[in-house]
Amino acid sequence: MTKTVVALVVLLAFLALGDRWAVLYAENLAAQKVQDALKLRAAPEVHIGGFPFLTQLATGHVDHVEANVPDVPAGRVSIAQVKGTVDDIRVVGDLPTSVQGAVLSRVHGQVFLDFDDLNREVAASQVRLEPGPQENSVVAHGAVPVGGTHAEIRSRAHLQRTGDRGLTMTVEDTRLVVPGLLTYTPGKGGGLQLTPPTADKVDDGALQQATGERIRPDRLMKGRALDALVDHPALLKPTGIDPALIRGLQKAGEPKEAEKMEFSAQLPNDLPGDLRLRGISVTEDGIRADLSGKDVPLGG
Repeated sequence: MTKTVVALVVLLAFLALGDRWAVLYAENLAAQKVQDALKLRAAPEVHIGGFPFLTQLATGHVDHVEANVPDVPAGRVSIAQVKGTVDDIRVVGDLPTSVQGAVLSRVHGQVFLDFDDLNREVAASQVRLEPGPQENSVVAHGAVPVGGTHAEIRSRAHLQRTGDRGLTMTVEDTRLVVPGLLTYTPGKGGGLQLTPPTADKVDDGALQQATGERIRPDRLMKGRALDALVDHPALLKPTGIDPALIRGLQKAGEPKEAEKMEFSAQLPNDLPGDLRLRGISVTEDGIRADLSGKDVPLGG
């Protein structure tokens, strides 16, 4: 009886060892296929769940697979991480020599864009992207040299899906701020607004005489009002603002820093099956996009 028990234990151990070896072989093979298909610099991590694995193969169904793909190129930016799970993989063909492919019944994944990567690859050197105060919003802030001083740049970014396979980030509401003195909004419809303490130091009568219009210094000033501040330095002297700063703001136009922060990312067009982006969210560390699909063919 003892010999029989020992023999059974040894047999089960060899079966278990063979099953684990088969799992490792399948995981490595799957990782190589994904690496080749996506042209990755490093092989992804693949984990096949369920036990015993060989029994699953014998029935032509694999219960659960998890994959972690790092650093996926996606045009102008790099995707820091793609995580995916697949439930119920149906093997197409006859095992073990005539496998034609597989059908992935249910696929769920997450695509993650790290703020550190976006700041390095997309944003200007002195501007950073961070989570905004509203849900799923992004803000940009930093400093840029203007007219002999440094002005803070503040922007809001707008995230949206482009179809079912991509996302874009556009930058809007860009402002240049010199704290305690002024806010300048470049572009069409923008202008200069002095802070109330600074505006109170401007002579309203002198400003009206210089521009030919009745303008309140604490309101948005543009066009001839801005030109008047530059052409008549005496108007700014009580405020301590150098006219060179106003000239620099006028030349800023739409800051190129805002354009540098805009980007789009797109899933490859040749992905198999019905894989689509389902939603976008912003976390403390970056931007996360969820994707899913059903009955996705693989190989064959």
